[in-house]
Amino acid sequence: MTRLAGLSLLGFALLLGGCSSGLSVRSDEDPQANFSEYRTFNFFDPMGIEGGNNSPIFGQLFRESITREMTERGYQLSDQPDLLVNVTIRSDDKVKMTSYSAPYMSGAFYNRPGGYYGSGVGVGVGVGSRATRTVEASVFIDLVDVDKQRVSWQGVAVTDASDKVAQHLRDAIYTAVNVVFDQYPYTAGP
Repeated sequence: MTRLAGLSLLGFALLLGGCSSGLSVRSDEDPQANFSEYRTFNFFDPMGIEGGNNSPIFGQLFRESITREMTERGYQLSDQPDLLVNVTIRSDDKVKMTSYSAPYMSGAFYNRPGGYYGSGVGVGVGVGSRATRTVEASVFIDLVDVDKQRVSWQGVAVTDASDKVAQHLRDAIYTAVNVVFDQYPYTAGP
C-alpha cells in the first residue's frame, strides 16, 4: 500500500473517533443556488475519492451513505440529475507541540569537619516540550448544480487522525456523512 493510500485509509477511519471529539464540521453554499429546484441527484463517475491510490471501497461506502442521506431528504437517484455529488479527501501532516512540566527530587550532602551538611530532600520542576506528528484528514462533499456547473453546497469534515478506529471504516464513513449532512438544511423541491 502506498503512503497516500495508507493516509487516506487512516483519515477515513479517524472520522468515527473524531465524531465524539475533535471533529470539525462546516458547510458553505452558493447564495445564488435555488435549492427548491433540485429534485434528483447522482454521483461523479469517478468521484475524487475513487481516483488515484484510494481504495474503491471508499467510493462504495460514500455512495451508500450519501444516497441514504439524500433519499431521506426526498431526492431521487436519476440518470438525468439536477445535482452531481463529488467526494474528495485531503490529508495534511501536522506537528503538534505539547509543553509539560516534570517534578524531580534533589538533595545534596557533603562532608565537612564536624559532620554532614546539606539538604535532605529538595523538589525541583523541569519544563520541556514534545513534538508529535499527526495527520489531519479533511473530507469534502460537494453538491454540484448540473445546469450551472457550479458547486451549490459543500460540507467538510476535518479531524486529527489516529489509527485506533481503523477497523471501523464503514461506521466512520457513515457517521462522518451523517454529521456533515446535519449541516444541509434542504429537502427536494415540490
